[in-house]
Amino acid sequence: MDYLAFLLLGLGAVVWSTRLALDNAVKIARHYRLSDFFIGVGLLAVGTDLPEIVVSVNAALRNLAGGDTSNFIVGNALGSCFGQFGMVMGVAGLMGHLTMPQRYVKRHGIMLLAGMLLLFVIGQDGLVSRLEGLVLVVTFGLYVFFLFSEEGAMDKTRARPLGDGWKIWLGLLAGLAVIVAGSEVVVRSALRLAEHWNVDQSFVGIVIVGIGTSLPELSISIGAMLKSRASMSVGNLVGSNILDVLLPIGLASLIAPLGFDAGLLFFDLPALFALTVLVMVFFLRRRGLQRGEALTLLFIFSGYLLIKMFQA
Repeated sequence: MDYLAFLLLGLGAVVWSTRLALDNAVKIARHYRLSDFFIGVGLLAVGTDLPEIVVSVNAALRNLAGGDTSNFIVGNALGSCFGQFGMVMGVAGLMGHLTMPQRYVKRHGIMLLAGMLLLFVIGQDGLVSRLEGLVLVVTFGLYVFFLFSEEGAMDKTRARPLGDGWKIWLGLLAGLAVIVAGSEVVVRSALRLAEHWNVDQSFVGIVIVGIGTSLPELSISIGAMLKSRASMSVGNLVGSNILDVLLPIGLASLIAPLGFDAGLLFFDLPALFALTVLVMVFFLRRRGLQRGEALTLLFIFSGYLLIKMFQA
């Protein structure tokens, strides 16, 4: 079980370094007086998804070298989405009342659902080509541009002094470096573990790595709830899922075309779409997401994990 130990060690390093990078990134965001929701959906979402991005790119390099990690890459992306909306949002909802302005639900919810539909269409032939990967990456780039334009994040006239600026940037870069190193350990160990257990790569990608790389979101969301910043928690999770369905798969397929397993396309992706619709319905109601809704999400997430375990 050395592979499992190394996998957990790598995940631990990735989670710790992500928190280090995020703490410093938030200080920089505060320097520009950005809103809580923007920090959540724009900054924290990208920051907490660094593990998924780097793990996927690392695995794609193995594809380029003649390996086959497609199921692992796609499974990791979808598993992270399930973990964030099922596990993380469920836990956060048990800790407090989660709400989201309807204008945000409509804008970002529609973007998330559209991203899933785009991925479903792209995967119909069982392959994500480099051109299709470029479409996914450009789509996410346009979304980020929309976020910055809406927030006015480039307006430096609102900036305030950034104390110990060089230490903050050094901490950010150090965190990113450890994420890259930790992701290499995660990919190596996960692929060996799949071989050792004789299970599909998608199972390890979804159940172990996908959930493991959702731990930064869990940490950030719980911290935001404890500080009575529910909008930051919700923004983080919604933004993370938009990123996960577009960027990791898009970047990986730019490096080497990805296979898209029929089971992932016709079961996991539609199931994620249905879960997302349910979450958006919760937020469209006046009461938002409270303990009852949170328990529903945790129940659905647990059922999904059981199904994946039986499928393995």
